[in-house]
Amino acid sequence: MQFRHKISYTSLKLFSSWLRSLSETERNRLGVRMARLGYYLLGLRKKDSLKNIAIAFPEKSENERNAILKKTYSFFAKSFLQFLSFPKSYRFTDIDVEGKELLDHSLAKGKGVILTTGHFGKWEILSAWLGYAGYQCIAVAQRQKNRGADIFFRKFRENTGMGMIYRKSSLQHMYSILKENKILILGSDQDAKQRGVFVYFFNKQASTPKGVARFHLQTGADILFITCHVERNGRHKLHIQQVFPEEESTVESITQAFTALLEEKVRMFPEQYFWFHRRWKTKPASVR
Repeated sequence: MQFRHKISYTSLKLFSSWLRSLSETERNRLGVRMARLGYYLLGLRKKDSLKNIAIAFPEKSENERNAILKKTYSFFAKSFLQFLSFPKSYRFTDIDVEGKELLDHSLAKGKGVILTTGHFGKWEILSAWLGYAGYQCIAVAQRQKNRGADIFFRKFRENTGMGMIYRKSSLQHMYSILKENKILILGSDQDAKQRGVFVYFFNKQASTPKGVARFHLQTGADILFITCHVERNGRHKLHIQQVFPEEESTVESITQAFTALLEEKVRMFPEQYFWFHRRWKTKPASVR
């Protein structure tokens, strides 16, 4: 491991340890300061994010879109610090769960379960709940370029009971997870370039990964859509839903079905969506 990567690993460990010494109020204050720094001084992905919000909510004024983005910075800054404060912060998190019986019923079929989600809400709380609840889950994640950070976050997530494999892992490995009646978790809301299937997200076609649909069509494993968001009363709501295509099950109809469920959540809580991704970057061949 390169020296700078070792520094990253050690720094993250020390920072995480320090965060666990703070109260929730102190940690959230730090999150607000980080959010202000990101929004006002650094402008991290600010232009792209506002463009995305304008695509999703063309009826909103510029001031309303900026208000959403400010809340987004704050939400994810505080969420990141909450994650780094595990397991202490998790123990003090109130979580209401809806749809657990769907997950248990699908696992009882013996074909494994495909859990799909998006970069919405508290996905680290979601993962931790699955792990601490004893479910055998393996999430497909992007390998980070900084090896020190990559090792830190991998170990951190594995400490909750969540398994991880990287996106470039063999497809056979992923199929074996389902064959062993385990849960395969796929985040499916980032631009998939020309490899993806184009479905509508906020009335605009977006290139979306095909993996969820293909695994289902080839294995028969149930697809469940899972999210964890923060309600207006401050409680966390973990919600599991069955994915039902409106038409015959195809890669496109399945992908459109869970994308519509994600859009429904984002419309209710727009400040809890990760607008920083260039979601509509790739355009369909017909409009290029």
